[in-house]
Amino acid sequence: MPIDSSSCPAQRHAQSNSVSAWRKQSNCGSPPGTISQGGRFSSQWRPQLGRSPSIKSEYGTGTEVLAALAGAGGGWGDGGRLSNSCCAISKAGASSKGLCRVQAFGPTRVEEGVSRHASPQEQAGGPRGLEKKLPMELEALLKKKVVKGRHVRLMFQDEARFGRMVRIRRCWAPAPERPVVDNGYEREFTYVYGAVSPMEGQLDWMICRKMNTEMMEKFLLQVSSAHPLDFIVMIIDGASSHVAHALVVPENIRLYRLPAYSPQLNPQEHIWDEIREKEFPNRVFADMDGVIRQLETGLPQLASDSVRLRSITAWPWIVSLILKAN
Repeated sequence: MPIDSSSCPAQRHAQSNSVSAWRKQSNCGSPPGTISQGGRFSSQWRPQLGRSPSIKSEYGTGTEVLAALAGAGGGWGDGGRLSNSCCAISKAGASSKGLCRVQAFGPTRVEEGVSRHASPQEQAGGPRGLEKKLPMELEALLKKKVVKGRHVRLMFQDEARFGRMVRIRRCWAPAPERPVVDNGYEREFTYVYGAVSPMEGQLDWMICRKMNTEMMEKFLLQVSSAHPLDFIVMIIDGASSHVAHALVVPENIRLYRLPAYSPQLNPQEHIWDEIREKEFPNRVFADMDGVIRQLETGLPQLASDSVRLRSITAWPWIVSLILKAN
């Protein structure tokens, strides 16, 4: 049923007052949804685009706040960041319960040194942390009575898993043909223990079906036997088989743990990447014997190329280490 606002003087008076107030506040035409004579919505009302009601907060309008910031010493710093914003707002007369809470978020929080999410290198101590700590640890470890005149060899050890799951890689093909690659999803794996000597450009490796404390002990004995005249400092990660109490370490080997969650500090990880990229791209194996045969072909080839090994693993901070008994 159409609504006739003229039939009720009190209602018409209240509506007129509210419409007038809204017009004064917003500087727009009739408010949206105004009911006209005859009960239909007015089609003459049009909003003024680009304008909004000037609502004033307890700190003033946005222009006034920015003007106060500029006058109180706040301003835009490097990179478009608002510097000293909290101080400027306080000088402008803002309450500490309001805008000053902005400091808990955004760039201001970072600039003030408040804790934030750390990158993986920061969580792990980063290479800078290891650069500073490892020389001191080596100085404390490499005593003459311990080294006994032997050559000091620095090694980085790790394990990797190789299996029948295909690693799809880009490859060359004669134009305009598109290469077709088979895929395999068989979840069968074998493990490879490896330890690289960046200074000498040498690689020790062992293929085994399992990864446990027994296999780690066997690999350490193999490395010790391969370098009997060397005193070996082996950098390892925090795998359970590396820190087990049952692990027996040979006399000429000392183990040193990397910081937690820091595989990027271990150059042996790059050896695994090299093997996967050169020996296993787009390869489908009918059984695990094929995987093992490929490893037995690729690993000796890489181990015999000392120049290639040094180019992959002899990082500047590793080469700069002093490996002499004191």
